[in-house]
Amino acid sequence: MSTQQALDGRVAIVTGASRGIGAATARALSSAGAAVVLAARDADALHALAAEIEATRHERLRVVAGDALDRATIDVVLPGHTAVLSALGATTRARTTIYSRGTANLCRSMTAAGVRRLVCLSFGALDSGAGTPAAQRLVTRLIIRPPHRHAYADMRRMEDELAADDRVDWTVVRAPMLTNGPHTGAYRFTHDGDRPLDRPTQISRADLADFVLGHLDDHALFRRRVSLSY
Repeated sequence: MSTQQALDGRVAIVTGASRGIGAATARALSSAGAAVVLAARDADALHALAAEIEATRHERLRVVAGDALDRATIDVVLPGHTAVLSALGATTRARTTIYSRGTANLCRSMTAAGVRRLVCLSFGALDSGAGTPAAQRLVTRLIIRPPHRHAYADMRRMEDELAADDRVDWTVVRAPMLTNGPHTGAYRFTHDGDRPLDRPTQISRADLADFVLGHLDDHALFRRRVSLSY
């Protein structure tokens, strides 16, 4: 079955949809035939993305400007959806709870609305597997993690809280460095029940979105942390 066939009739909400991987996922969902709700704080960016997607004659699109830390916003949009794809992100390097509190709000609202499927985006730098070259692990520990330590700490809280939550069928997707490269479909992945991913490097936002769509109904990845890379 093609992705187009699999997603026809599906209704998904993308949080953090105004830019980056959230926008890429929204474009891919729309192209695959799903009805999509775009949710983020930046109303102008959301409407610009909606105009871009609607230019391809996709009609099943809705824009909701709001904050994931405000559960009332989420409660309004969740009923009637079949999946939630969370690309929540911090806008500064200060202490944040956008990942943990935002995802907790999503889980509570999903439970109330009877929605079980959740895909959350995280970062590969949270863990450096045994297959990661020593120099790359050193760069990650000394250069990449320090300026983003608050975001990484909150992502860790998000992942730990999801692991203890049996109300939703979650998948955490950990990606290395994201690029604006094209869709190739030529990527590798592993999950926390397998051996670590060997030598993770980078992946395009288009390929990350492709993975999310292709595995939206993959029960083998429910309640798993997935690492993805070229």
